[in-house]
Amino acid sequence: MPRYWSRLSAPTSWTLWHERMRVVVLVVAVDGAAVVLSLAALVGSTITASDLLRFGLLAGMSVVYLEVSRQVEHRRRLLVATDSSHIDASSVWLLAAVMILPAGTTAALAILIYVHLWLRSWHRVSGVRPYRVVYNGATVTLTCIAVLTIVHATSFGRDGIRDAGGAFAFAAVAIVLFRLVNRLLIASAIAVSVGIHRLSAVFGSLANNAMEFSTLVLGAATAVLVVQVPPLVLLVLPAVFLLQHRALLKQLVEAATIDTKTELLNAAAWRQLAQRELERAGRQKTATAVLVIDMDHFKRLNDTYGHLAGDEALKAVGEALADELRGYDAVGRFGGEEFVALLPAVDGATAVGVAERVRERIASVQVRVERRTGGIGTIAVAASVGVAAAHGGVELDDLLRAADGALYAAKAAGRNAVRRAPTQVTTAA
Repeated sequence: MPRYWSRLSAPTSWTLWHERMRVVVLVVAVDGAAVVLSLAALVGSTITASDLLRFGLLAGMSVVYLEVSRQVEHRRRLLVATDSSHIDASSVWLLAAVMILPAGTTAALAILIYVHLWLRSWHRVSGVRPYRVVYNGATVTLTCIAVLTIVHATSFGRDGIRDAGGAFAFAAVAIVLFRLVNRLLIASAIAVSVGIHRLSAVFGSLANNAMEFSTLVLGAATAVLVVQVPPLVLLVLPAVFLLQHRALLKQLVEAATIDTKTELLNAAAWRQLAQRELERAGRQKTATAVLVIDMDHFKRLNDTYGHLAGDEALKAVGEALADELRGYDAVGRFGGEEFVALLPAVDGATAVGVAERVRERIASVQVRVERRTGGIGTIAVAASVGVAAAHGGVELDDLLRAADGALYAAKAAGRNAVRRAPTQVTTAA
């Protein structure tokens, strides 16, 4: 039996069973609902020869697309945080199915697409968890069935795209519903597993939303073409390939600038951004402050609970910093357990207040860990913060050295403390 298939056919070995009970209950409930409703849809749907032809066309296009772009998709999945991306080009074919196929064949297409994605692409990506693949497939299947049910209950039917006005209205309603229902199911998984601390964790970044909207619009166009001018539907494939390559290019840029464990800027990208901010501060004669944040007793945490727990702690602190600081503050991981933040237009006194708020927020973080003796528990973390400030243009390394000295003073004061450099960093000559 092929390795990629055995991973899905041995659910007793899935990491799902090590998750919290509420996560297990949600996943089993959603997967079970998808199976039951898909079978009900297949049994209850009246499927015509025209439906089968359209199903075959959409299924064939999805297979051709994945086979041609398989290597690109594989590289794209390797670049993103594992299982973090809920966006892929399958929305093109699935939204088209929602608009022109009955529920039974739409559910069958969703299952076919996700099985094909697993067999030909996702199983090769290290760290992808099979139960999450199944859950994502189940949420998409339920999304399709729910949207079809709602659309048909509100007087839209498969005849809704016979004219231009009907096609536009039907597409708009289908796109909105598809997005909302799918986000609701994904948000449920996030809420029960790690909690929703940031809306971006549910709705994604602006760039990801633009990508999702583009695929849904292409899905609506595909539906119209399949009904009105079937031969022209092949023109959708080049457009989907372009979207995929654009997503890959974006993720290549992110991979070069983002720290994978914390999703903050990496050291090199942070230095570049901080240097530009300091140059701007020099021209405008404005204040700038730097925080150097170092987690306390991080080695002890790693030695006691293991490096996976250490990684979870780093991620939790990174999320706390991203939440607590402003969107235009430059926040990054400098290496190991050390983080840095550059605060534009902030003087020393204000920076100390910000640092205290950051320290308190980190001290409130609870990290889930698997204890060596068995079972799941939570541990608290803490950090010391060094603050340095300047007015006008200064050398970045001078500002960092001053903040680093203040950090050592915070460590010497007993840790979990904030200290400010005794003097303001002088303007560079």
